Formats: sequence, structure tokens, C-alpha cells
Amino acid sequence: MNFKSLREDKLHLSQEEMAQITGVSITQIQEWDENNQLSMEAIQAIASKTALDFNTILGYEKPTPKAFEATDTWKKTDFTKKTLVEFFESSLENYDISEEYRKKYIDDLAQSVKNTLVKPSIAIVGRSDTGKSTLINSLLGTEKMPTSWTPTTSIAVYIKHINDRPTFITDDAWVFTDHIGDEQLWDVKKLYDEDYCKKWLIAGGHVDILRDFGTRQGCNYSQRVGAAVLFLDAPILKNCDIVDLPGFGTETESDDLITMKAAQSADLLIYLSQANGFMRIEDITYLKENVRNLPVWESKEKNELKPLSNLFVVASQAHTVNNGNREQLQMILKTGCENFSKTLGIGYWDSRIEESGYKEDYSNIFLPTRFFTYTTDIPDLCKNFDEELKIITETLPLLIENKTKDIVKNYISCRKPNLEAEIKHYEDICNEREKYVTLLNQIDENELNRIQETNANKKEILDYINSLSIDSRNEFSSYCASTINTDAIAEMIKKKGIKNKKDDIDIFASQLQDTLSEKCNEIIRAKADLLSVETKKFVSQFNEGIAVAFEKSNVKADFDAGFAFVSALSKLGIVGGLGAYLAGEAAFWFGSISFIAGLGGDLALGGLALGPIGVFLGLAIAGVLGIVKLFGGGWEKSVAKKIVNAYEDNNVINNYRDSMNEYWRNTEDAFRSAAEKLDEEWSKYVDTLRETVNTYDVNEINENITILKNIESFFGNIPL
Repeated sequence: MNFKSLREDKLHLSQEEMAQITGVSITQIQEWDENNQLSMEAIQAIASKTALDFNTILGYEKPTPKAFEATDTWKKTDFTKKTLVEFFESSLENYDISEEYRKKYIDDLAQSVKNTLVKPSIAIVGRSDTGKSTLINSLLGTEKMPTSWTPTTSIAVYIKHINDRPTFITDDAWVFTDHIGDEQLWDVKKLYDEDYCKKWLIAGGHVDILRDFGTRQGCNYSQRVGAAVLFLDAPILKNCDIVDLPGFGTETESDDLITMKAAQSADLLIYLSQANGFMRIEDITYLKENVRNLPVWESKEKNELKPLSNLFVVASQAHTVNNGNREQLQMILKTGCENFSKTLGIGYWDSRIEESGYKEDYSNIFLPTRFFTYTTDIPDLCKNFDEELKIITETLPLLIENKTKDIVKNYISCRKPNLEAEIKHYEDICNEREKYVTLLNQIDENELNRIQETNANKKEILDYINSLSIDSRNEFSSYCASTINTDAIAEMIKKKGIKNKKDDIDIFASQLQDTLSEKCNEIIRAKADLLSVETKKFVSQFNEGIAVAFEKSNVKADFDAGFAFVSALSKLGIVGGLGAYLAGEAAFWFGSISFIAGLGGDLALGGLALGPIGVFLGLAIAGVLGIVKLFGGGWEKSVAKKIVNAYEDNNVINNYRDSMNEYWRNTEDAFRSAAEKLDEEWSKYVDTLRETVNTYDVNEINENITILKNIESFFGNIPL
């Protein structure tokens, strides 16, 4: 007999509830959990209260979950990754390519490939009582993750296959601090950086270390722990990583931050909500922001993946609904989906539609197919979930491989003209050196004027960014003033036909908050598009400024400010309002937007990613209406006033304005950095040209031509 498993897994009772049933103390229940030694009176009490027979109670053993099975498709993708990485690493030696030219033509491609060919990750998200760890244990086929009837997981646990363990880690698990200096949370992307990981390391050891450091019941819970990595041998981990996250809504803000950050970087999202109380307004508010940031893997033109295939909204513990009644559960899923859809703004799906190519109604056609039931007690209720999870976990590795191959092909196609132009550049210096002597003289004569004009143009852009920032905040404030007031909200309630019911009002309030976020993003995107036009103008003016010297010397200009500026932006990570410009130029210079993403560029397309702020603001509004009296005439104004007060009390409008202000500060910083890098690249070009022309070492020039032709050969031999 396994008493603890009988209590938790069969009867689903806490220690307190079991104590009440048996009439003993909680201390006694804890002892039974440990030693399984129950008196006959206690067994009789359990039998009479639960309708279980004596044989079931005495013979009960903890069920062993069967591991989730999927075909190992990552094996092929991993082979491609190893082949490409090895090829790039050996390129310098095998192709006699100097470090300078490797950095110029190869390193960015190698980095993008390395960052893109990464095993997909599944984030398990939900409130603290939804059974996330139980689901993970079921998928793994082993009881490794701590479970409890109180909020348990307090850190992000990255679960990886044992074969993915770095050579410098010999333990099953490593636990990391939650911050170092200003850097928040350990970055799983740097798992193979030994110095980085050891700097963040708190402790290492057997899997049980997670109970000590990663749960609220653990003896080391008081330490500032933010994440852990665990290595296991489980079939599902061959295709993907799993991330076990703290439950949101535990009244611990750090947990919410950890969960939001980790979930936003996942490829696949499983969101759990208890079947009893499925998709409460807090669930809807949190899920909306998670889905908004979910990667778009479906593509009408490139693959057969169904829209939103990487989203699973799961009614967990489904057995608690009338012993798993199918009709009731389907109605629960349907109602939850409909309520979620009602809270969405008009443009919620727009960016996904644009990226995927699917023009159909996401809310009514695709979203309902992503709602599932799950319980370990009734396997049949997991069938649809298991089938869909199998499809996506087998498909994602193949899509990642194809995406990476496309990146390489597109990059080569776009960079070949640059190679050919540079080869021609050196050949012309050999054949017509005097032209380049004249060119250098013209550059020197023109440089002071060019610098003055460039600085003036920079100031114009920076002033323009400042004006966009002011206009954005003022426009948003005006919208809020006309929208977030008692009369306007009361009128909206009437026009939308909102019923005098708390659930309807909660949904309305959530939709209003989403409309506010949508308006904020709409304003930002419009301003970012305007900035994109002016940025192109700035780059064009830079090219025109340097073109004067080339034209007077009758030499074809082979320095392009556009490439230098985009290349600089792509490496900055956060570019704010320059995201629209970067996304627009990425395909031209690098063959695809995905290339920039591989380098870590911000591809928000000019939109404002509110992140946790949007969720916290929504949660601040959700549930605050519980004390509103919904009876009698004029209830609309009572509700409207309560909403307005909630916005004021939680400083919602100013939080949005502050986020917009930070967004434009990031934009300004990104422009300054990219413009500075552009100046550096031009100076470097001139210095290299001067040295080449002045020394006029034909052997060295021919050596450069040979290296460039080697790079052409390198591109042609990349193993795809």
C-alpha cells in the first residue's frame, strides 16, 4: 500500500482533508505518508468515507506513468547542426580565410545558424494549482518534478535530455541565482558557456536538489534562486526541452516575472486551467499576453501545420467534472474559448494573420481546435491532447531545419554581389591605381563637409524620435481621456449589450484593457512606420554624401551605408521604433527576417511589447469588480465608475505612457549606436583603401582577391 499516492493520486485529498476524514491529526497523516502504517480503524474510516473497498485501499500502489512517445525527428536536425557548425569552425583553416574577412562574410551567418538550430522548447504555464508538474511527470514517464497541493515550483526549471548536458556539468541538476548585478535571470541560451554558468551557479547535485531550492517547502527556498537545469533520459526530451514554470497568481511578483519571461521565449505553449473553474478572468488575462508573443510556425505557403498548432489550452484535472463527463467537459471548453475570444481586441490576430498567410477567422475557426481536456486518471480524456502534441513535437524540429537552410541559401544569394563587387574593387585598383589616388584626395576634400551634413542629419533624426515620443504619449493620453471615463464606459456597456452579470462585466473589462493595449500598439506602429521612412532617408543621404567623391573620380562606389547600418542594428537586440525599418530591410540585405532573429535582433515590427506590464495591468483590473453592486437601475454607471477607479488606483495610463517613453528611449539609443557604427565602418573603409593604394602591394591585393574567391568557394560548398 502506498498511502501518500492513494491520498494524492486516487482520492485527491490534502493532508488536512484526509485528517478530517479519518479523525486524526495532520501530524499522524504526515507519518502515514512516510511509513504507510495505518490502523484498521483508519482503513475502515477511509473505506466508509470514500466508497473504496478494503482490497483497493490495501493493495494500492502509485501508478507508473507511461512516457509520452514521439518519433525522434530532432536527430536529423541535430546532424545538420553538427555538420554546419563543424564546417563553419573549420572554414578558417581549410579555406585560408583571414580573420578580417571571416568576420565580414562568415561569422554572422555562423552565429545565426547556431542560434536558429536550437531544439524547440515547451513552456508549461498556469495558475499554481493546475497540476503543471503532474503533467510534466506524465510526459516524462517518471516522478521527477516535485508536486504538492500547495503552490510548489518557485523557479523556472529547464528540463533537457541527458545527451544535451555540457561536458563541464556532471550533476543531474544545477541551480542558479535569480540575478547578478542588473542582469535578471539565468539565460538558458548560454548553457554551453562554462564561465557564465559557473558565475550564476548556486548548487549542483541529484534531482532531489530541486525540492530543496526550487519549492516553497524546500529547506533552501529563502535563497535567491531563479532557475535550474535538469538532465533526464526521457523520449519526449529527444525532440524538445520542457520548461516547468512557477504558477502565476501566487502573490509572489518574482514568480510572475520568471514565468512571463520564460514563456515568451518558448516555441510551444501549454496553458493549464482547472476544469472546475476553467478559464477564469485571471487565466484569460494572462493567456492573452502569452498567445500574443507565441511564435508563428504555421505558414500557408511553406508547411501543412495547422494554425495555432503550438498552442494548447488545457482543462486539467478533468476527472473532477462529474467523473470526466464528456458532454460537460466539451461545454466547458466551448464556453472558455468563447469567453477568451470576447475579450480580444479587433486587431489581436492581425500580425499572426500577416505572418502566417492564413486569412481565415482565427477566433472562430482555429482557436477552438486548441482547447483540450487532460487528466492522468482517465487516459481517454488525454487522447486528443496526446495526438496533437505528438504532431507538433515531431514537426517543429523539421521546420527548424528547413528554416535554417533557407537562411543560409538566402544569405549567400544576398551576399554574393558584395563579394563580386569587392573582387572588382581590388582588380580595378591594380589596373587603374591613379583613379583611386584621385578618389582618396576627393574623399579628404569632401570629408569635413560630409561629416557636418551627417551630423546635421543625425540631429534631425534624434529630434524626430523625440517628437514621435511626445506625439505618441499625447495621442494615447487623448484616447484614454475620451475612453476611460464613467460616461464613455457606461455607454460602451449599453451599446455592447453587456448583461448585468459579473462574468459578463469581467469579460467586458478585460476586452477594454485589451483595446487599450491595442490602441497603444497601433499608435506606436504608425509612428515607427514614419520613422522607417526618415531612417531610409538618412541612410540615403549618407550614401549621397560619400558618392560625391566617387563620382568626381569616375570610380564606382562600393561602400553601401544601407548594409552597414542594418548590420549594426541587427546586433543590438533591442531597437524599439527602428524595428519596422530593420524588418523591412532585413530581407533585402540578409535574405530573410529570420536571419536577424538568429542574431538576436528585435523584430517587433515597430510594435510595443509590454511584456509583464500588460499582464499585471490586466490582472489589476480583473476581479476588482467583485464588490460592485449589480442591482437596480443605473448599474452601468456603477460598473463604469469602478473600472475608472481601478485604472486610477493602479496608475494604468501612466504605466502605459512610461512604457512608451522607454520604447522611444531604446529607439534613440539604437539609432545612436547604429549611426556611430556606420561612421566607424566608413572610416575603416577609407583607411583600408588608403593603405592599399599607398602601399600598392600587388601581391597583397591579389592575396585579398584570392581570399574573396575562397569565400565564394566556401559559400558554394556549405553542406545543405
